[in-house]
Amino acid sequence: MNNSIPTTQTSRPHRRGFTLAELATAMGLALAIAVMMMTLLQQQVTFHGILKAQGFLVDDAPQINNTITQILSRADAYRIHENLSDAVAGANAVTEDGKVLVLGFLNPDGSEDFGIVSFETNDGKDELAYYNLNPSVPFTKAGNPDWLISRRVENAEFFIENGVFRMELTGPAGESITYSGTPRL
Repeated sequence: MNNSIPTTQTSRPHRRGFTLAELATAMGLALAIAVMMMTLLQQQVTFHGILKAQGFLVDDAPQINNTITQILSRADAYRIHENLSDAVAGANAVTEDGKVLVLGFLNPDGSEDFGIVSFETNDGKDELAYYNLNPSVPFTKAGNPDWLISRRVENAEFFIENGVFRMELTGPAGESITYSGTPRL
């Protein structure tokens, strides 16, 4: 009697890996997906750069427009000056190349209030700022505005063209936008 267990060999060995063709196909597919992802990433980076460069026109300019429109819609008169000290003194009004806009507001009781929109540099930063001006109190607020309209303006110019008030703003990427309007007279 034979107590040994008969062994049988199968004619098919067990596969434990990929064939060379399967491996090449998988690597080629992975490489194609990686190239597409890098292309999409580059497009996203480029698109983000374009949006960031136009951020002043898209984000800041409409807010500045809204603020200036609200201020001008209440004003009864305005003057343009080259600098803040001339504006406060009420001297040397100009019709072009102004950096400061003085606005007069007539109250229902007949009294007047004044405001100043000024483009200035404070602590090395350019600002478009608003000051409330009280004629009975000496103006000492330069550099400390009541409202900060924008810090992203690189330049602002107030001028009158054909009898219409205009404000030209230049953004951080050199983009330029011009607003036109008049106070209610």
